[in-house]
Amino acid sequence: MKSLIATTTLMTMSLLAADRTAYIGTYTKPEGSNGIYMVRLNETTGQLSTPELAAESPNPSFLAISKGGKFLYAANEVNNGDVSAFAILPNGKLSPLNKVKSKGDAPCHLNIDSTGKWLAVANYSSGTAAVLPIGKDGKLGEAVATVQHKGKSVDPRRQEGPHAHSVNFSADNKFLYVADLGLDQVKIYSFDAKTGAITEKAQLETPKGAGPRHLALGVGGLAYVLNEMASSVSVFRWAGEPKGQILTTVSAIPADYKANTSGAEVVLHPKRTLLFTSNRGHDSISIYRTEPTTGETKLLGQQPIGGKVPRGFVLSPDAKFLVAGAQNSDLLVAFKVDLAEGKLIPSGSSVKVGSPVCVRFVK
Repeated sequence: MKSLIATTTLMTMSLLAADRTAYIGTYTKPEGSNGIYMVRLNETTGQLSTPELAAESPNPSFLAISKGGKFLYAANEVNNGDVSAFAILPNGKLSPLNKVKSKGDAPCHLNIDSTGKWLAVANYSSGTAAVLPIGKDGKLGEAVATVQHKGKSVDPRRQEGPHAHSVNFSADNKFLYVADLGLDQVKIYSFDAKTGAITEKAQLETPKGAGPRHLALGVGGLAYVLNEMASSVSVFRWAGEPKGQILTTVSAIPADYKANTSGAEVVLHPKRTLLFTSNRGHDSISIYRTEPTTGETKLLGQQPIGGKVPRGFVLSPDAKFLVAGAQNSDLLVAFKVDLAEGKLIPSGSSVKVGSPVCVRFVK
């Protein structure tokens, strides 16, 4: 009897250990979403728990979590936007710390540098990016650096002016990459981790009308840039020169697909041999085989998401599962990652959550 109890206890502990908490950023609406939600993924079975409201917040579209898992930050995507700071409580719920201005309109993306002392935010409508200090208590300070992009590109409707869409710190923490959909450029800034100052250093130029949105950084100066408007990925190598070298551009969708579609998110597998992007309209996740050192990238195919308008998605901390949100279907879906075959296999688990935009795991 004691042996049976001990075995049952160990199994229960194992299942609990397999559960990983993720937070979901959403677009709030009267029916369906009130802010930031939390969900648990069982990394053994791929099952998702029923989402719970972690904190109320207006349009917390994009999230970032501190390396130690103590704090969460949300971009409140509204005019004259805000960035909200929260403490992550032991039960997973979020306790508000403070809120500061994002220094622009419609903040849509943010990231934390490797020291954990700085947060960068991109403001889509105003074409600005800013760097905010993070205190030891997790609270945000007012911006210490702000840049205003200028110019336009070839599409008179979508590229009439600058639209900063994402911010990414380099692995060595020396540079900040800011993708601007309106300029068909990724601007690269030198970053001073002591002061938070940024200085324009170089740029990557995507094909005209491509509309760079998000990017994933590889090794050896490789950058995989997701082009929202062209539904493609442009691969660059940057070695410090004023303009990075574009190696290739690969379509995210089948050649015979003629309906409207647009890219939303890009994620590089930790092994750097697979790359994933989401396709709104085509309603799928594209899968690419990548060569980690040369940047050679080949489209393998697409996995239907099972819902409308896939936006943000993320790999689980062990990279065995991919969890994606379908914004217009109010759906969160889990897939098992087959690294060898380059496939996504539905786990059979999906849960309802209103207008999911971003998913982030506590690591």
